[in-house]
Amino acid sequence: MISQLSDHLIFKAQTSMITTQTDKILGHRLRQIREAQGLSQEKLAKEIGVVFQQIQKYESGINRMSCSRLLKMLEVMHISIIDFFADIAISEQPLISKEEHLLVKAYRQKSPQTRQAILVLLEADYKFR
Repeated sequence: MISQLSDHLIFKAQTSMITTQTDKILGHRLRQIREAQGLSQEKLAKEIGVVFQQIQKYESGINRMSCSRLLKMLEVMHISIIDFFADIAISEQPLISKEEHLLVKAYRQKSPQTRQAILVLLEADYKFR
């Protein structure tokens, strides 16, 4: 009985440490953004307080990124979480559709007055549903 429990716990620990295809997709996206900005792994690592090998592991999908660590990296790279997840699909389902991403990008470019008018329109439409 103890042996079975021990085997189960060892298996559980090993499988919880296995990264998934999602980890690889997110790591690839991190690398794309970092390289597009001309930011080295060393510089990003220093900015978030880790060694550059950790960035390598995130980008290759070997290690999972915690939500707080991802948010810190996005802050350093001046990327919104919406922009990070745009064009990423998990199980063939986009996390954020192209239309949603386009709406957010267009909204950001509008003046504060136009943004307020858009929000009033959307809120009015939502209340009538």
